[in-house]
Order: sequence, then structure tokens, then C-alpha cells
Amino acid sequence: MQSCMFSGHCMEYQCDKSCPAFVQTTYLLERNNISLNNTVFKSDSSAIIDTLELLNVAKGKFNTVIDKVDTSKKADLITYCAICQNWVGSQLHCVVYHLKFSQYVEEIQKSWSKNESEILEYMKIWSKSAKVLIISGMDFVNFKNFQCQTILELIQQRNSNPDNTTIIVCPPISSLVGEGMFFSKLQDMIKKAVV
Repeated sequence: MQSCMFSGHCMEYQCDKSCPAFVQTTYLLERNNISLNNTVFKSDSSAIIDTLELLNVAKGKFNTVIDKVDTSKKADLITYCAICQNWVGSQLHCVVYHLKFSQYVEEIQKSWSKNESEILEYMKIWSKSAKVLIISGMDFVNFKNFQCQTILELIQQRNSNPDNTTIIVCPPISSLVGEGMFFSKLQDMIKKAVV
């Protein structure tokens, strides 16, 4: 079967797409906008092993991963590996969520002039409740007080639960753009959490 991430290893001769592995992993992949033609499915084994080790080190903490090449691809790979580790028993809960921070801030700002969108409601729910949260898209944000306070508050909420893993994937910290008293606090927090 072509539409399952386990198709290369499945022992079922005829799949009816009702097995827990297919249903739960498909749900998590869809929530995180990872289609089966995403580059994560072409990753070499060493990149996957390194990412799984990173997730083991990062478990239950706030962490930062610096990527100089492509933060989006790196975040997708971390998300994919986190799904592989956490799908069992997820019961169609979004236990792994990849929050694109620039889109999140944009949705919040749109809600100021009209009602909160359904997309924003789910982004808030999943970013607070996910067992593993991966945050990317910080390279597309001009960090002023509002943007800094938004991400700092989210990190603080998640840190209050010792079972939560939060990973920020960002370019080198010196390349982040921002100003204000909260920007330096955010930079310091990100620097201290680099794995």
C-alpha cells in the first residue's frame, strides 16, 4: 500500500487501512502537514538516528536546535521522528505538533479585527497539549514585544508540565531579527537551551 509510512515493512497481504498504525500515524502526519512525498521519507538513516538521539536527549525539556541550512526541513524531520516515537496509543490525539510560529503570530493578529479562526483555535490547543511541540518559522518573524511575549508565554506554559518536550528549530541566534526588552530575554533563553 502506497499511502502508509509502514508499507515497506507491513506483513499484511491485503490492507484495509483500518490498522492502528495506519490510522494514528496518518492522523499525526496530516496534522503536521507532512505528506508521503515529503523529503523526510528520503532521509538517510544517519540523519534519522541523529534525530532520534536528539529527541531522547530533549525529552521532557525545552530545547533549541540551530540549523544553518533549512529550518523547515529540519523541523519536519524532527516532527516525523517524534511521530514515529509517539504514535502508539495516541488514540487520535495530536501528541506531536509542529507549530509554524510566523503563521501562528499572523493568525493571532488577524483575530484582533475579527473572531478567532478555527485554525488559530486548534493551533493554540495543539501547541499547549502536545506531548512533543516543535516550533519553527522564527526566521520569518520580526520579534517585537508582542511576538517575544507570545513565544515566552507558550514556553513557560509548556515547561510547567515535566512530561512536555518543546524544541525550537531556528537559524543562528544572531540572525534573528528583533528589538525590545523581551527580545534579549528570548535570545538568552534560546541560547541556554541549545542541544
